[in-house]
Amino acid sequence: MKPRVIQGLVILAWGVQADLIWFAIPIAIILEARYYLNRRWALTKQDFYRVADLTSVAMVGMVIFLFLNARTYHFITTLIQWLPILFSPLVIVLAYSTTERMTLDILFYSLRRQREPVQQSWDMDYLLLGMCLLAAGFNTNDHSLFFPLAVIAIFWSLYPLRSSRYQAGIWILAVAVTFVSAGFTHQTIREAHLAVKAKTEQWIANWLMQRTDPLKTRTALGKVGQLKLSDSILFRIKTNNGRHFPSLLQEASYNHPSNSASMEWDAWDTSFKNVTHEDDFTWRFSDPSPEESGARTYLEFDRERSLVPVPASLSEIHDLPALEVKLNKYGTIQGAGLVPSPSYEIKYALESRLSSAPGEIDLFLDDTHEKLLSGIVARGNYPAEKAVAFVQSYFSDFKYSLYQDDLGGRNPLEHFLYDRKAGHCEYFASATTLLLRQMGVPTRYVVGYAVQEYNPTLGMYIVRQRHAHAWTIAHVNNKWLVIDTTPGVWLAEENDNANLLQPLFDFVTNYSFMFRMWWNEQKIEDYEFELYVIGGLLVLFLIWRITTSEQVIISNKESANTDTKLFGKESPFYKIETYLSEKGLRRDRGELLRNWLIRIQKPELLPLLGIHNRWRFDPLGIDSDDKVALNKQVDTWILNQGEQRS
Repeated sequence: MKPRVIQGLVILAWGVQADLIWFAIPIAIILEARYYLNRRWALTKQDFYRVADLTSVAMVGMVIFLFLNARTYHFITTLIQWLPILFSPLVIVLAYSTTERMTLDILFYSLRRQREPVQQSWDMDYLLLGMCLLAAGFNTNDHSLFFPLAVIAIFWSLYPLRSSRYQAGIWILAVAVTFVSAGFTHQTIREAHLAVKAKTEQWIANWLMQRTDPLKTRTALGKVGQLKLSDSILFRIKTNNGRHFPSLLQEASYNHPSNSASMEWDAWDTSFKNVTHEDDFTWRFSDPSPEESGARTYLEFDRERSLVPVPASLSEIHDLPALEVKLNKYGTIQGAGLVPSPSYEIKYALESRLSSAPGEIDLFLDDTHEKLLSGIVARGNYPAEKAVAFVQSYFSDFKYSLYQDDLGGRNPLEHFLYDRKAGHCEYFASATTLLLRQMGVPTRYVVGYAVQEYNPTLGMYIVRQRHAHAWTIAHVNNKWLVIDTTPGVWLAEENDNANLLQPLFDFVTNYSFMFRMWWNEQKIEDYEFELYVIGGLLVLFLIWRITTSEQVIISNKESANTDTKLFGKESPFYKIETYLSEKGLRRDRGELLRNWLIRIQKPELLPLLGIHNRWRFDPLGIDSDDKVALNKQVDTWILNQGEQRS
């Protein structure tokens, strides 16, 4: 029994919910039109195999397309929403063929190699209906209509298949209770899920102090052992004027040391202000100047809210896919409402423009740090240039190291300054920031990335995770200057410690990146003529196949939904079934005749049923004598039943 009418309505509802209505309309019209057309095509197994193979090829192509456009289309959601488009050709071909159901070897290539013919089959109409309901449920805009739609579609589809053992009212009541319970359970589970999700996210946020937090950062000071750094590429930068680009990208700046032991840094002023739009995706931070340069940063944000790494001399951001951009007084830029996009463009000048004038907090030292640093230089107000020169000279004989031995309970900064005299960039930046404050120079602790690695094949700078860096900015002569006391060999040493397979990984990722860039530049309008030609050829081929295929004209439209021949339909045993049904002993839909006779306590009819089954299912059938004998026995049994009642 076909889901007539309801299938077309569900297909249209899927088209509306998934924004694929222009695909849904022709599919619904073609499938519903078969009930008014009497022409069918006698297709062979090979014809079905070809359609199934084309569906498989389309599926592979769709998976590759979604993989290449993972930032634009959500992989799982989009794949499920497009499934009805993929399988509709199979359903349409089956609907207009003389075959009623599709055997599983058509859908599964592995079953085609079996020696024995595959008997298991599927009703593709119900499979397509289920796919449309599933795909409609993945609508990201409005979920309010899905559950009522699913309830109506499932009820309408199952009603003709209900068991005749129970009255229609009881069946409807049972289904209504089921759907109401399902709706309540679904809502309860969803609310519980959202509550657990919110609590978990809050717990993780409190537990993990990520270095991209605009208000607080935790350094690796005091971490014993080897500090592991990744070779993975975070983003790439292509300049507009050759290889000239600032050597440091600022991500966040901090000015308050909040923990003497682990050296945590806070941003004292936590307020952010929205940057004014110039247009939908352009934000201006300072007035234009003729000395501005430009670059494009290929960084795809994977979070809705994130910090934006930029030069301290930034003047404009263009093509950043954000709803709003915020800036704090320390020069930290935060994008909100970010959506996936392959790149954004920046403009920058020569001098630092983002950081605000220093305040008292930029000179703050707690008693612990002041006492610790007094062994190096006494607290006082020194000339800024001399203070900077002293600090740079002091750290000139320090070494760079990613390994720290056991501190023995000592303060990690004290251990770094007086004993080991070796550490990574966070040691040097923290110590420099505090030491300059000891000498009366306003300073801030900055984290970001060093831009040093240039790839000539791409013509771009590459920024890896191990290029993350920390440094100090000091206010000297009314300007913020970068004071980076980390030994300049740190990049070379980390390059030497890189994974031996890094060149291979870089080759794969870089060429994959180049392909994605080429792919993103392609527009369907550029291939409009080729698409029309391919589409026209496919239409001509389809017309040729339809006109040359064997066709069957069905005289009775109702027989279009049944097999061409029902063997043994003239068996007299059906008269017994009709007789008993009239007496209130009706057989349930789908119930086997043998089980039915046992249930209604008519075991004397089992021998007659055996002859009937041979007539129906034995490839050799039964001879004419057996047919005559069965007719007589059926008539005699019915006559005896009448006499017993009288």
